Amino acid sequence: MENNDPNVNKDLNDEAVFKTISCSCRMIKNGLSTRAGKIGGNGLRIIVDALLYQPQSAGIGRYIGSLLAAYVSQYNAIDHLDVLALPGQEIPGVDIIYPPDSLDSSRQRIWYEQWRLPLWLSTRSYDVVHFPDYQLPVLRPVKHTIITVHDLVAFKYPQMFPWAQSVVKRELMKQSVKVADHIIVPSEATAGDLQEILHVSREKISVIAHGVPFQTRKTLVNVRDRPYFLAVGTIEPRKNFEGVIHAFAEFVHANHLEGQVDLVIAGKKGWLYTPVLEAPKKWNIEESISLLEYVPDETLQALYQHSIALVYPSFYEGFGLPILEAMAQGTPVIASNQGALAEVCGDAALIVDPKNIDQLAQYMLDLWEKPTLREVLRQKGLKRAKSYTWDQVAEKTREVYQQVAQL
Repeated sequence: MENNDPNVNKDLNDEAVFKTISCSCRMIKNGLSTRAGKIGGNGLRIIVDALLYQPQSAGIGRYIGSLLAAYVSQYNAIDHLDVLALPGQEIPGVDIIYPPDSLDSSRQRIWYEQWRLPLWLSTRSYDVVHFPDYQLPVLRPVKHTIITVHDLVAFKYPQMFPWAQSVVKRELMKQSVKVADHIIVPSEATAGDLQEILHVSREKISVIAHGVPFQTRKTLVNVRDRPYFLAVGTIEPRKNFEGVIHAFAEFVHANHLEGQVDLVIAGKKGWLYTPVLEAPKKWNIEESISLLEYVPDETLQALYQHSIALVYPSFYEGFGLPILEAMAQGTPVIASNQGALAEVCGDAALIVDPKNIDQLAQYMLDLWEKPTLREVLRQKGLKRAKSYTWDQVAEKTREVYQQVAQL
């Protein structure tokens, strides 16, 4: 790949190239952490690429923030974490390092991770480096690498991304899983996809399910005027929000419930979202649809708590974190049978083919009419959510770190 940037070969050995800032209780002096001398014989020096982290992130960003918070909580006195993040981000308990480059787009970030970051890593002393998304540097060798592959949607449903994005995702993931020392996935479904599609050996894969961020349940005020079903996630094709709106419209119109129940969709616009925005008018249900964009965690908790159910009939997920978020709040769940969703739900949800609009509408009606069914699913969901914790994720992730550090 041709690259005309004159800074590609710039020497990154100078600590001034990277600015280190203090976060939480740890102080940085002259570019080096004051905790560096405290790492004992069993302690690890870990670098985490958190360039995708933002406080308002969904999906991968939420995974990064939750993992780091749990890891610091358990291993702050043992291990040393250097976290590469965008300027302005703060993650309590870790040393934040941010690059001098302007990384305002995915293209700039990927270029930086492929060319500049490996040079900087070659100047650092570390035991493992964790890339918590689907790609790591493949153009320059990096030692002791771990990647988290959340799903293989770019291979299974390439049409659900803009063409260029789909091509880049597939090529980078294909090369990254070859050179990574180890791969973390959130589900057996994703592990199977890696083996089947990219021919990765099972020995190279560790399945570490995500945790639930809202384990402490407090009752919050309902700010909605009418009963509502809830859908959560970035607005993009695979989330099947268009199908959710269609099914909701069928449920409302067939049962003469106009003006009595709403559908609330909480999530930022992602890509190829125009059909979702046009769907309420298409199905003559505009008055009952609320598109909220991003909502903060406490608002999201309240939305879960007071909703009739979470409706999550995605075409494909490598895990499906909103399902557990809902269950932890005592919210019944309707989920798709695709990807890892049935694996995550167990027997604690109503499972549906995401293309079966009639069945999805029927499940909405069942939950609307049957409080006993809602209570059964509520109890099952609460129990299931308790088995997924971020402390467990941190513990199992550290086991992978120790394994790769010894390579």
